[in-house]
Amino acid sequence: RGLPSVPPFVDELAAMSATRIEEAKSLHPAFYVDEAYLQAERERIFGTSWFAAAHTAELSSPGDVKVVEVGGTSIVLTCDKHRRIHAFYNVCRHRGARVCTTAAKGCKQLVCPYHWWAYRLDGSLKSTPPAATPKDRKETLGLQRVPGLEVFAGMVFLNQNPSHRPLRDQLGDLPAKLERYDLDGLELHDVRDYAIRGDWKLIAENFVDFYHINAVHPELARFSKVDDHLPYQGRGQYIGFVTAPLTDSGGPGDSHHFNRFERLSNVESEAAFFFQVFPNVSVTVYPHSVYTLMTFPTTEPGKTQEKLTLLMAPGAKKSADPADLYHEKCSNLMKFVTNINDEDVEAIENLQVGLYNARDQGIHGEFIPKYDWTVHRFQNMVLNGLHGSPIDETYMPTLDTAFEQRVLQGLS
Repeated sequence: RGLPSVPPFVDELAAMSATRIEEAKSLHPAFYVDEAYLQAERERIFGTSWFAAAHTAELSSPGDVKVVEVGGTSIVLTCDKHRRIHAFYNVCRHRGARVCTTAAKGCKQLVCPYHWWAYRLDGSLKSTPPAATPKDRKETLGLQRVPGLEVFAGMVFLNQNPSHRPLRDQLGDLPAKLERYDLDGLELHDVRDYAIRGDWKLIAENFVDFYHINAVHPELARFSKVDDHLPYQGRGQYIGFVTAPLTDSGGPGDSHHFNRFERLSNVESEAAFFFQVFPNVSVTVYPHSVYTLMTFPTTEPGKTQEKLTLLMAPGAKKSADPADLYHEKCSNLMKFVTNINDEDVEAIENLQVGLYNARDQGIHGEFIPKYDWTVHRFQNMVLNGLHGSPIDETYMPTLDTAFEQRVLQGLS
């Protein structure tokens, strides 16, 4: 089927953001509140780009099942008896009923609640009780598979475009930046779900906006200053920056609480990395742990489902720590992370309310180039993504590469 048309106002308003940051305006408020635009955006970006759907740690055992809702599209992820991960549209082939409603463990099969059609975890049709369906017909009636599924950094990425390109084309040089982190072996500690009264783009923009730390995160600002954030940006559909060197501050993330990833360079072992992988996953990488924010737009303008996940490095537990102490340390870290996110959610929801007013007044936001290059880059990814194109680097500023040079020197 064809993609929905972008409303006529988009190209005119987009031109004010699709230029050098020194002359650019922030995306017009209509990009966050206009219902017709947001429907087209969902289908064009999440319907044609790779997007993050889950962590492999959530689908590590046979019988693990997860349901992902993206706009009006429902997708089922499964782990079969061979530990292979699959993704299917959550639609029974009989009458179109929803097959699964919630995540589950230890499932032997997927059974539609309407007429009990049963599917194996690899999506093939198993039975149609009480009717007997010929084998050759069964082979054509399995669950419809999502066209693209790849794994990167311990996450499952999906692509609904049958003519998709490999995920590596979208990631650019990001895999090289993360190659010394054993992200495929991450240990899942905890997950928290949020229903946010804000557009999914605002959540991504807030993550890459380190300019707000002093105003919104007083506890974090004690040891993470605005000007401590340095570019760590290369080619690809992502935004990257870093804080270094990290300093212990008496908090739950201090270095002595956990073992770090084993293969890090000295420079990496004293740094925290922040990557927004377009479109919908924010990744914070500490020397001992990772936490992510996966966002999923709903069918309602200004409403987003978010999943915060904390994962620990393989072997993060100190050998001298009993299991209950290690769990307590991880829980304290989770509490710290969720407290920061709770502060962000309040700021995002306030911004969403403000954008309705700004739309009515025709007010564009402004950029401060030193701090807002990250938001400018993300917004241009959105504008190009509407047309199935990667970001146009022509408009992007030349960034300081001092930290990247330190990383490379440390590896030589």
